[in-house]
Amino acid sequence: MKRLETILILLLVILAVRAPALAGEGKFSGLMIGDYYNVLAHHDEAIEASHGFWLRRIYFTYDSGLSDTITMRFRLEMNSPGDFRSASTLVPFVKDAYLSASLGRHTLSLGLVGTQMYSSLEEFWGYRGMEKTPIDLFKFGNSRDLGLGLQGPLERHGKLSYSVVVGNGSGTKSETNRGKAAHVRLTFQPCPSLYLELYADYTDTGADSSVSILQAFAGLKGSRGRTGLNFGWRRSADHGGDPAGRSDLKFISLFGVYMAGPKLELVGRFDRLLDPNPSGSRIDYLPMADNMQANVALAGIGWVISEKVKAIPNLKYVFYDAPAGGERPDADLYAYLSLYFKF
Repeated sequence: MKRLETILILLLVILAVRAPALAGEGKFSGLMIGDYYNVLAHHDEAIEASHGFWLRRIYFTYDSGLSDTITMRFRLEMNSPGDFRSASTLVPFVKDAYLSASLGRHTLSLGLVGTQMYSSLEEFWGYRGMEKTPIDLFKFGNSRDLGLGLQGPLERHGKLSYSVVVGNGSGTKSETNRGKAAHVRLTFQPCPSLYLELYADYTDTGADSSVSILQAFAGLKGSRGRTGLNFGWRRSADHGGDPAGRSDLKFISLFGVYMAGPKLELVGRFDRLLDPNPSGSRIDYLPMADNMQANVALAGIGWVISEKVKAIPNLKYVFYDAPAGGERPDADLYAYLSLYFKF
């Protein structure tokens, strides 16, 4: 691991030194999301009263045009551990690595590419610095896959568009089985104020099992703000004939962003898990009770310090439905001061 870190650091130094020479060929960009957090209450006593600083996301990206029709992207990502227990350094890993070719109005990509599961939703939400989109937060699937992607418009005005990705189904990790995955997204924007999206994927996870995901989103945008309604459904299935091998996880989410001033926005969101989440305790930075139907309420203020810097004081409140058996877990309350900037 030390050797890998050294190689990556040397690579970044070499790229930085050569940056002036590459100025005409491409560009470097990135973003950082950091927080001061304070866990005011939590169902897990080991986490309650924790507070400190961390970096939830760092991107370092290089984009370049290799010809009139071919471009490339290489992106590294780093994150602080989000389980409140690990003490490790920020280790970079490859998030994007692909070539793209323009085929008229369509784009063909090959490599480690985006599945488009929530890229447009994240942009419409606009507050990734505060929290992930629900389908990302609840760990439904992979935002990247190693494979082949094709996207473009389905009619001449560009209001209806598509994206298709076929890949290994292993995210940013290596392939471990013979199964493959297919990801499809349709978007429709009949006017600038209305955005509609439908996403579906299917992954053969091997051992006669599969995972299917469906997501729908509708968003409205005006001069003073925007709002969005999001639904997600994930089914894990065992095709060996055991009915107990099938499980569903569904959510519904509603958010609103209101512009209170030229540089001030009021932000609110409510996520409702309609099924118990067996991966709840493994959610980074916001661990929840396992096998419980959870409700997540977010409230914050977005202060635009400059075009590329935003401060977001916010609260996150998680409360649970009463389980079929046993006691209801105590609610979780987090206070955050988040800072988002890009370069």
